[in-house]
Amino acid sequence: MSTAAQRVEDPDLAGRIHFDDETFPDAMGWRAKFGVLTPAPNTIVESEFHEMAPKGVINVVNRYYVPNQKVRSDDDWRLIMAHTRRNVADAVDALVQAQIDHLIMGMSSESFMGGVEGSLALRRELSARAGCEVTVGAEAAERAFEAVGARRIALLTPYYPVIDQNAVRYFTERGYEVVAVEGLKCKSIIHVGSQRADTLIPAVRKLAEARPDAIIQLGTNLRFARIADEAERWLGLPVFSVGTAIYWTALRKLGITDRFSGFGSLFEQH
Repeated sequence: MSTAAQRVEDPDLAGRIHFDDETFPDAMGWRAKFGVLTPAPNTIVESEFHEMAPKGVINVVNRYYVPNQKVRSDDDWRLIMAHTRRNVADAVDALVQAQIDHLIMGMSSESFMGGVEGSLALRRELSARAGCEVTVGAEAAERAFEAVGARRIALLTPYYPVIDQNAVRYFTERGYEVVAVEGLKCKSIIHVGSQRADTLIPAVRKLAEARPDAIIQLGTNLRFARIADEAERWLGLPVFSVGTAIYWTALRKLGITDRFSGFGSLFEQH
């Protein structure tokens, strides 16, 4: 049993809780139950993941507390990251009670903090807490690039430079050449979720001018999965949403190989 499964909030209840380790096939998630972590103000990732879920796969979603912080500087993003680190463990503990098969970190920014070493540490910590394998954005982005043989990459983000720089550091440490970054400097996490095609399409076209092998959008609260699918046809190169990359990676790790259209070349061809 994982550490999270044994956690008791109120000591007075300790002698009255008898955790049930017996497993049963889920009536809806008979192929897989994904536990999805997301920050409280994220309004996009849950809906996009539900749209991507094949029959027999369900998403059990839990939010951890992050304030809808006004973002005016790098320090404001650092505060968001601090709330994530402080509160994510409790959200994992709750998801474990659903006997999830796999944990998904539905926030990509934290997975880049501290470069490769920081990303690997995050994966280890989450996996140990949940008692199952975990998928995070940095790893998933890399798997997407590997699938298409991309080495020169461009990044579309909602972030300020402090997060962009950590993402560039991660990819550089992994041997990629980051040829362009377009950071939108959104004003809050809720503001990220309000971005529409009239902002995102010009941004991705600008990135294409740097002639990357592939483009990826970071920030799971940007509604980009469907736009990425269309952009691949306009630009003639792979364009990925990090949410799509995360969900595709998690499915493939569990041996679920369904292919379908609407979310780009990852799900159509790989």
